[in-house]
Amino acid sequence: MGNEERLNPRSDTPTVPQSPASRFQNTAQLLADIPVCRRTLFNWREQGLIPYIKLGRRVLFDVESVRQALHRRERGG
Repeated sequence: MGNEERLNPRSDTPTVPQSPASRFQNTAQLLADIPVCRRTLFNWREQGLIPYIKLGRRVLFDVESVRQALHRRERGG
């Protein structure tokens, strides 16, 4: 597939595939993308609502997996 652009299924804007390094974000980076407070993110993580990876004391999030988990919890129209 290479570096081809793909259409985002939720919009008509093209998305560029992420490199493996940019696919994972720490807490601060994820909070910049998701408009919730740090405590809410921590609670979601502890309740198992969003997936995460723990490497020693470091916590990383697979951005696409987190988005999919949040979309599964979406309510309404």
